[in-house]
Amino acid sequence: MPDMCKLLDEVEKKLYIQGLAYVLGMNKRDPKQKKEYLLAQMAETGLSESEYKKIKCNCKTDALIKDLEQITDIRAKRYILREMILLAVADHELQDEEVEDLHKIGKGMGISEEKINDFFIWAARGIEWQLEGIKLVEEEETTKGGLILSGSAKEKP
Repeated sequence: MPDMCKLLDEVEKKLYIQGLAYVLGMNKRDPKQKKEYLLAQMAETGLSESEYKKIKCNCKTDALIKDLEQITDIRAKRYILREMILLAVADHELQDEEVEDLHKIGKGMGISEEKINDFFIWAARGIEWQLEGIKLVEEEETTKGGLILSGSAKEKP
């Protein structure tokens, strides 16, 4: 499956970065790290670093919705919203206001409430999966009857 961000046109790529910048601006911590992240995402999409200054990184919700109206491809809209939600959930500190704003943006893009909720559930499952992976690495193994147990039985070497 091709990476969707590479399939976006130039306008969509810039709006994708603008959407990510919006999410990163929801909490005002560490602007240097945010810029580095956005530059990495721009490189991933094929946008040059010189385009960074042209991206609106501090827009308000309604302004972002208006800008996103330029996108006509529903798959591109869904991809951008999905990535915005994933980024918002990634810090494990999702606030009610962030959820409301992302719902408003999604609805403004013409995405159904059901699909928006599906994206939030998908992102939450991804975080749970990551946390479970950390737990598997961190938990202590115990031995019982010559077998090493850590969530599932393994044969003795």
